[in-house]
Amino acid sequence: MNKLDLYVLRSFIKPLIPTIGIMVFFFLMQMVWKYIDDLAGKGIAWYTILELMFYWAASVVPFALPVSVLFASLLTFGNFGEHYEMAAMKSSGISLFRGIRSLIVLNILIALGAFFFYNNVIPVANLKGQSLLVNISKSKPAFHITPGIFYNGFEGYSIKIGEKEGDEEQLLRDIYIYDHKENKKGNHKVLTAASGIMRTVGGSRYLEIELHEGSTYEDIVKKDRAERRKMPWARSAFDTAYIRFPLDGFSNDDLYKTRRRDFMMLNTSQLLAKTDTLEEQMKNRQAHFEKNLNGKYKFDYVDISTGQPEVLKPNLMKNLLSGMRIRASQNAIRLARSNLDYLRQQQREMDWREEMYMRHWIEYYKKYALGVAVLIMFFIGAPLGSIIRKGGIGLPLVISTIAFLIFHILNTTFEKMGREMLMDVELASWLPSLILAPVALWLTYSASTDRALLSGEWFNIISSKLRKGKANA
Repeated sequence: MNKLDLYVLRSFIKPLIPTIGIMVFFFLMQMVWKYIDDLAGKGIAWYTILELMFYWAASVVPFALPVSVLFASLLTFGNFGEHYEMAAMKSSGISLFRGIRSLIVLNILIALGAFFFYNNVIPVANLKGQSLLVNISKSKPAFHITPGIFYNGFEGYSIKIGEKEGDEEQLLRDIYIYDHKENKKGNHKVLTAASGIMRTVGGSRYLEIELHEGSTYEDIVKKDRAERRKMPWARSAFDTAYIRFPLDGFSNDDLYKTRRRDFMMLNTSQLLAKTDTLEEQMKNRQAHFEKNLNGKYKFDYVDISTGQPEVLKPNLMKNLLSGMRIRASQNAIRLARSNLDYLRQQQREMDWREEMYMRHWIEYYKKYALGVAVLIMFFIGAPLGSIIRKGGIGLPLVISTIAFLIFHILNTTFEKMGREMLMDVELASWLPSLILAPVALWLTYSASTDRALLSGEWFNIISSKLRKGKANA
């Protein structure tokens, strides 16, 4: 490696490293802003928040790396052009590809490193970050309970509070607890309290709320219709009462294993294994559904005396006695409604399974597409910077922002189309790169041949055609 390669490498790496840091910080702040209300003022240790932000920072690298490479290449070659360093290279017989030879090798290494990082580091960071959030939820019971909003995180209960106070917001005011355990369709039992204290007990296996100055209201459900019309109910008052909720869903036991079902926490080999499992599950569910559906619509008329099926008449009702036809019609309507609900439930389940199947494939292809995106952004930024010959931060920042927005919109749009099965999932994952690759080739060709992107002759041809068209009209 000669002095030219070292000089070009230093000129590129110098803006690349701080740009990556700035972009990671920018995207990280977006994630922090999403959880700022839940994290701020909850008594969570500062080192816990820093650990969570560290995991989140790793997960935003796929967004920050391509735009950082684009900006650094634009800035580097823009400075080269502005200070006539590119002209000096070409006058010495050094072509564009010879001048950026070291950067091509560097960006290939960055692309390979991006794949390794996306495949091995980010899944672990996502897993530990999500697990840390779960641990925060378990250790800080007030984390998810928001004043004025019903919280349904505990099965069989709905909780609403008026205010939260204290250093860890464990002091509660205006508490309403609706018990749905025995009757999930209505509120037959309600606990109210003026204040309370929330804490974890039993080795953090239970959330206990100590209620003060409260009452219990309960509807007494009678089997007799005449008694139900009287609407009996019972009320009891208490000075202090305790209610506990199990925190089994927030347990630390095998937490990492239970969270690995998320597709963002799997590497390529695990994603392939998971897609095979999901495909097999969909086939089994489909076969089970067909079997159940055939059983629901099977109709045999059996002679009681012989026990053998008889030949049915074309009109099914004529196979029945006149006194059974009304009952049969009512049962048929009930079964039809039940089967319709069953079909809708199965359709929702299959849609969810198919979406999860597609999400796993999209995540699989995205790991490879990141490295390709890095190379494409470099071959857009390097020739474009040598063409515009403008150094400084202003113009490269504007161009990088526009290019990133285009790339991000393409990624988001096609990923959604692939997830909703509007196009092949493999094509949806690679189409943004396929769209931008010709742009990179065109810019590289224009820079290597010293051709202007939009020459004055091109504008003259277009304007002359427009004038001829108006004259003919």
